[in-house]
Amino acid sequence: MSRNRLAPEDVISAFYEEEGFYEVERGRDPESLYSSRLILSDGSREIFVSILDEDALMSKGALQDALLHAEKMKSRYDGVCIAVPRKYAKAIDDNVMILHGFGLIIYDRMGAEEIIPPRFRERREAHQRLEGHERNAHTSSQEIVELKKQISKLLRVIEELEARLDRLEKDHRSLIERVARLERSGLASPAVGEKSERAESMPPAEVKRVGSLPSYLVDNPWVEILSRRE
Repeated sequence: MSRNRLAPEDVISAFYEEEGFYEVERGRDPESLYSSRLILSDGSREIFVSILDEDALMSKGALQDALLHAEKMKSRYDGVCIAVPRKYAKAIDDNVMILHGFGLIIYDRMGAEEIIPPRFRERREAHQRLEGHERNAHTSSQEIVELKKQISKLLRVIEELEARLDRLEKDHRSLIERVARLERSGLASPAVGEKSERAESMPPAEVKRVGSLPSYLVDNPWVEILSRRE
């Protein structure tokens, strides 16, 4: 291979860089007998590219092996592509690629071209949704704990209020009993001040006079004796 000749990984990586992806990993695929691999990412999605060169495609089982291997990679990456030299493009069944969601890339030393785009899975979105649900569940658990704490505080306050209410009711009953006792004792023996008021309010006894003497001196023998001495 000439030193100036670009490797398939170089031209494919350059193509995806224009699409906003950057290279993550490249090299021989340890899980395949015929292909090398290129992994790219745009920060949220990862694409796996299984690259077959002309030497690999000389083997009859190379393409079938690439398809089976790509099917396995669908569970690990958001998108899976198979890259073949441009002159082998007609050897690939487009319907099979579309049916399985594989992307098809053709390349030569001038560059790479995406013939069929890969069908991106929602693996990462589903993972993000799952993480969101887990965070929400964790938040909900914390909220439940805080609510339980607040309920415990409210219950303690209610218990204190009930105790105070019981004391107030006892004090209220005690005051009612004292008032009742005082009222009963007041009816049985009126106060001294009340007696004096009654005495002062009674009118004085009227003294009748008979003639020039009061009525209680009329017919009194001592009055007659005293009057004779005069």
